[in-house]
Amino acid sequence: MHSGQGGRRLGKIPLVIGMRVIVTQNFDVDGGVVNGSMGILKRIRYVEDAKGRRYAKSCVVKLDEAVADGMRDMGPSEVPILADEVHFS
Repeated sequence: MHSGQGGRRLGKIPLVIGMRVIVTQNFDVDGGVVNGSMGILKRIRYVEDAKGRRYAKSCVVKLDEAVADGMRDMGPSEVPILADEVHFS
C-alpha cells in the first residue's frame, strides 16, 4: 500500500544498510532497546511472497546507547528488531 492509503502512515519505506533508524517500540526496557532509541541499520532479513515481493521480517540495529548483553553472532550494542504490522480498515 502506498502512503496515500494509510492515513498518513508509510506503507513502504526504503531500507538501506548504514542508514540511521529509530526504534518505535519497547523491546527490552532493562537493556535500553526502547521507543526513541537511535542507531544504524546493519542487516535486514526478508520474506518473499508468491509474486516475488520482499517484505522485511526483522533487522539488526547497532544502537547508539544500549546496555543489553550482546547476542551470539552480533556485535556490541547490536540488537534484533522485529517487523511490526499495522492494518487499516
